[in-house]
Amino acid sequence: MVRRPRVPIWLSIAAVLALVAGACTDSGDSADSGGAGDSSEASEIEVGPDGYGAVITRTADGVPHIRAADLASVAFGQGWASAEDHPCDLVDQVLRVNSERAAALGPGEDDENVESDFGWAALGVADVAAQSWAEVTDDEKDLMEGFTAGWNASFEAQGVDGIEDWCTGADWMRTVTAEELYTYSRSVSLLASGARLIDFIATAQPPSEDNAGGSTEEGALGTGSAVDAPLASNGWAIGSERSAGGGGMLLGNPHFPWIGQLRFSEVQLTTDDGLDVYGAMLLGLPGVGIGFTEGVAWTHTVSDGNRFTGYEMELAPGDPTSYVIDGEVVPMDSREITVEVLGEDGELTDQTRTYWSTEFGPVLDFPGVGWSDEATVSYRDANLHNDRLVLQFLAMDESESLAELQAAQKEFQGIPLFNTIAVDADGTAWYADTSATPNLSPEAIDAYEQRLEAGGLTALAREAGAVLLEGNTSRDRWVEDPAAPWPGVLPWVDLPSVERNDYVMNANDSYWLPNAELTVYGDYSPLQGDAGTQRSVRTLENLAVLADTDPSGPAGEDARFDLEELMAAALADGAYTSRQWLDGVVERCGAAVGPVANAEILDPDGGVYVPAGSVDLAPACEVLGSWDGRYDVDSVGAVLWREFTERVDYDELWAVAFDEGSAGSTPSGLGPAPDGGEDPVLGGLADAVALLTKAGIALDAPLGELQYDGRVPDQRLPVPGGLGGEGVTNVVSDGRDSSDTTQTQPEWPEEVAEDSTLTTDGYPISYGTSFLMAVEYTDDGPRARTILTYGQVGDPELPGFTAGVKDFAAKQWKTVAFTAEDLAEAPDTTVTEVSA
Repeated sequence: MVRRPRVPIWLSIAAVLALVAGACTDSGDSADSGGAGDSSEASEIEVGPDGYGAVITRTADGVPHIRAADLASVAFGQGWASAEDHPCDLVDQVLRVNSERAAALGPGEDDENVESDFGWAALGVADVAAQSWAEVTDDEKDLMEGFTAGWNASFEAQGVDGIEDWCTGADWMRTVTAEELYTYSRSVSLLASGARLIDFIATAQPPSEDNAGGSTEEGALGTGSAVDAPLASNGWAIGSERSAGGGGMLLGNPHFPWIGQLRFSEVQLTTDDGLDVYGAMLLGLPGVGIGFTEGVAWTHTVSDGNRFTGYEMELAPGDPTSYVIDGEVVPMDSREITVEVLGEDGELTDQTRTYWSTEFGPVLDFPGVGWSDEATVSYRDANLHNDRLVLQFLAMDESESLAELQAAQKEFQGIPLFNTIAVDADGTAWYADTSATPNLSPEAIDAYEQRLEAGGLTALAREAGAVLLEGNTSRDRWVEDPAAPWPGVLPWVDLPSVERNDYVMNANDSYWLPNAELTVYGDYSPLQGDAGTQRSVRTLENLAVLADTDPSGPAGEDARFDLEELMAAALADGAYTSRQWLDGVVERCGAAVGPVANAEILDPDGGVYVPAGSVDLAPACEVLGSWDGRYDVDSVGAVLWREFTERVDYDELWAVAFDEGSAGSTPSGLGPAPDGGEDPVLGGLADAVALLTKAGIALDAPLGELQYDGRVPDQRLPVPGGLGGEGVTNVVSDGRDSSDTTQTQPEWPEEVAEDSTLTTDGYPISYGTSFLMAVEYTDDGPRARTILTYGQVGDPELPGFTAGVKDFAAKQWKTVAFTAEDLAEAPDTTVTEVSA
């Protein structure tokens, strides 16, 4: 294995002095009153011998507004700021995707670093990126080289012992190359595909005496969403017909992890040559991924479609490393991979394995199949050859109208796994799912749907988030359309999109229902998600909020949102389940006579946590009777309702079943109690009461006493919001397994029971609402408010680490300083000139 050398960076004296002696000013004494929103003086910024120079103006909340003459220098400034705020995460991810974690950090617990290194090497993203790097455009090179130059300069100026982050002093911290950053950017496109399959790739080995080849029992696939991306979001675009001022409005509300590489960093980027964009980007990447310009705003939600297909391979008799397709035997390709592993003695040793691939891609140790003498699974990834992510976001960042944003997506088609929800200043709202999607022939789709109906492994794989095709027939190969951005994916004309002037939204269901009054039908691939099916209760709550035109509703008497109403609606913390059931549940509860039976509740290991018995529901009736159905930190009743909803079968409770003709408002209502037998409502309440009583939790405990920021458990900082399964739009949850980071995490308490998120210490939160952004276009330009729930910095010891979650709990949005005037008036700004 070739080890990448550390990169020497020649810093100008000005750059180092700027870091040490950056001007801290208030708005009246700013070293530069122009602000990041005004590029008129950018050409006067001093540049170093390598041609980089930028001004970083940080507002009191730590957001960097970066101004420079050109793209390379503004990327330099963004890289510099990134290394100040989150230096550890980028290096950690560079080591991961380049298969160097074991060499830098040792084998890890249960050899997790070794397995990760083998998995990423076998996937081959670093090899694919290396081939593409020689052919990147000038803009891509400017972004990557500028960002890494700034990042390296900032890191070397601080020193490994001077950085303020979770890895201070770590001997594995180092500078990064532009190619390594490019490789990492390519890996981000694989969040819903290859990155989710690394463990299955790493352990895939042909059967031998020492390796039986894994289970072939279909029940072994009972892994839930083992291959499904654990990411979510809400996005609203409100058009001219529903905005108070007639201009467009946008709400961005991605639900992402609060720990690790999938956090966002807030930033503004401004250049002499026209770039002026505000928003947020995933840590360690250049540009803005969710944001707004003078003329258009956009956000993303994770698409419900599929970014890969699995193939059940028929193996050649007597040769488990050859497969059969159309009756012909084809040998697999093999590749010997070596990774270095750091031992306790400080020495590096080599470990070598052979990995195998079919014409589709790597062989997987897929649950339920493994690798036997007769069968295994391979897969093909729609995003492995997506080399357009960085250029795609740059083109969007430069857009000043919806037409330009749409043209940018059509030109590059580089969105890997996201829906786009956008709106322009004129109030035209747009929804589109332009994610990279496998292109299957009608014959392949028909055959797949027949296999789904038949059940078996194909249906089980679907439940786990995977499309499993037949690998023994060329029928199931992807179709290569010359209009597609790269071979095997759908071309632009086959992707769903909608324009409206009232609103569009998405909450991770498919393209089919972007508005309560609109169902989208067309000749779309089923790999883009289901049509004509019931939506999630979270989608239904989003639609209920947006479609509400009652004078007492969230949009006010005129049924048109203004910015303050949009912000309030985003954090209203209501739930579709309480909206539909609460009144009826309280009525049924109050009518109960005598104790009500509760069922036996098991702990996660299968032991009895709560024995069967009976409880008095009167206290629960009183609590729910006083609850307003919301999940604010001071809400009394939300905890009881959560445990109730986790102990009932929703399909047994609805009064009105799903109706395709009323998809935006069904299912709905609480059905009547059964004529005989146990009432599922009372039984669910009894179970919830028994569980909370056993756990020592008062039925009237406020949500914020139990639901807290799990990153800093000793501080018990309350967190608002609820679970998507409760139908809450403001989603928060336990995300301990949603990031791949080597950062040491707090010791997470154990869950107390099956089918409950309650732990021995309440509900620790480390996932969910992350970067909230509300934008309103007015005659005077855009107005925006944001909350970054986990703060702008990565060091838990810094005040900024918990500032965001405190604002989140208080629903205290910050005002975005977008223009030069805004920035000049912002208090307590810090201005730093950096160059190299």
